[in-house]
Parts: sequence; structure tokens; C-alpha cells
Amino acid sequence: MEENLKNEIIELIKENSRLDSIEIGNSKTGSIKVYVNFDKKKEAEIKVSNAIGVLKAKRGDVLE
Repeated sequence: MEENLKNEIIELIKENSRLDSIEIGNSKTGSIKVYVNFDKKKEAEIKVSNAIGVLKAKRGDVLE
């Protein structure tokens, strides 16, 4: 059990070390930062699209 946990932690560390980030928006319209792995293009596109949707939906809350 301990070996499995150790391997999972190592894999998570490796995965997080490969993350890229992109900031969407600006100080006038609100912004959101998204961490993705651009080597996994499809997953990155989905994550960025979701972030844009959240930003648009909550823009009023951000700018108040």
C-alpha cells in the first residue's frame, strides 16, 4: 500500500511540473489564470474554454 501511494505522489509531482499557464482577460474585463499541459491539446482546449465560460458568467461579480 505504501509503495502505491509513493508512486501516485511521484506521478502527481511529475504531472504538475509539466503544467503551463495562460491568463485570459485583463484588468478592465476581469481575468482568470488557467493551468494546463499544452502537450495535451484537446484537454487544454476544454479547460481554457471552461475557464472563459466561468469568467464570462461571473464577470459582473469580478468587476463589482
